[in-house]
Amino acid sequence: MAKIVSDQHITGEKGVTNFQLFCLNHNPTLLFREEQKYDYGIDGEVELTRITENGKKEATGEIIKVQLKSTKEKSYISNETEKSFDFIAKTNDIKYWNNHKLPVVIIVYFEKENLLFAKKVDKKRVLKKRTTHKITFDKSLNLLEKKSSFEKVTEVDFYTRVDFGIAENLYFNIFKISLPPYIKEFNSSYKDVKKIYDIIHENEFYPIPEFSLESSELYSLEDLNNYNIEFRKSILKNLEVKKHKRTDFIKKGQVGKNIIVKLVNKHIKSFLYKKGIKYNKTYNRFYFSSRSYDEPIDAKIKENSKREVYRYAKSKSRTGRYDKRALISKYTYYEKSSFFRHLAFQLSYEWIDEELFLILDPKYFFTEDGNTPLTDKARITRLTNRLKQSERNPQYLNHIYFIRNYLDISNVALFIENNIDKLEILSFVSKRVNFGIREVKSSIKVKEIKNVNQTSLF
Repeated sequence: MAKIVSDQHITGEKGVTNFQLFCLNHNPTLLFREEQKYDYGIDGEVELTRITENGKKEATGEIIKVQLKSTKEKSYISNETEKSFDFIAKTNDIKYWNNHKLPVVIIVYFEKENLLFAKKVDKKRVLKKRTTHKITFDKSLNLLEKKSSFEKVTEVDFYTRVDFGIAENLYFNIFKISLPPYIKEFNSSYKDVKKIYDIIHENEFYPIPEFSLESSELYSLEDLNNYNIEFRKSILKNLEVKKHKRTDFIKKGQVGKNIIVKLVNKHIKSFLYKKGIKYNKTYNRFYFSSRSYDEPIDAKIKENSKREVYRYAKSKSRTGRYDKRALISKYTYYEKSSFFRHLAFQLSYEWIDEELFLILDPKYFFTEDGNTPLTDKARITRLTNRLKQSERNPQYLNHIYFIRNYLDISNVALFIENNIDKLEILSFVSKRVNFGIREVKSSIKVKEIKNVNQTSLF
């Protein structure tokens, strides 16, 4: 069946385009952002910019919300004269606008006349027991022309998103890495790392150090004298070691930093593997796994669906209470379609003032059978819709706390030879600041929209 593009959709797009052009041509420029997920009486927001001393445009963080209505046949409009018209608003919309914490402006676009009008919602409006309400626009005073001042036409005061009258804790999902003072360099007999691991497996040289092979130079954070002498003789040209001061090694630039990151990442991967965390190279994702998927430990069955949990864990939350959550769950719908959802995360590294930091980014990972990743991105998008709609900053922070506490990666030594030669992940950072983000949620409860398009978590 052919896809039909409605005239109403085209009219709506024309309204959005014309308002965007007005914002771009406004002096100073207005930043218009459309709402992508919901339409409950707000279509987007407008942010004010200012001109700096250098003549550049700077976003100010001063925000208002807008509702944009476009019409070709003057629907929503009544009592139109040469000087004015009435916009017909529904009671639910009026309630929503009145309860909104930010100023709200109604934008009306007449397609045939190619005209834009704007008016601020009067939040002192008294709601009567009727289904619709009239908002009167003055065609002269409320007209948005090329040279119009948006603030003057709407008589609106822009509202800053940052409030310096409150205090908040800033939490960072970064952990400082405490590195040993020396990077050790050895002469390798081989330039192929696969050959080295073949020798290790063949001779069963275990345990082995974490190392990085760069041409014929083998680097390690550890002292190889603590490992099997036969291992060293089989892999190295000689037993001599060249010690580089960490500070000097970092000054080599990106090459030296990359070698350090490789070594740290190998230690972290080994640490996580012992905690039951696997790594998927294709999606660069660590995920909680289980050695057996034979029997679920918990199940919730509904009419057309079933959720089975294969791995639970408890960890102290940011409030101090113990948080129990499912690490691996299997979802089955209509006894046909099924998938596994794993709690997961990504790790990355950042150098700040010659110090190395680990960045933890909570994610989810979807598999067909507990091991084989789902590859259908459209399906993954559908699966993550509800998750990404419902999870905000508090949930994200709870994920970080849970993963951090469960893995015990705050102030943990990945290896330690003495009080000086050790590799540690230190506690993550939080800081009290004298500003915060304003609460802009409406007190009006709204229903969730299903099947909203989103970017895949992959």
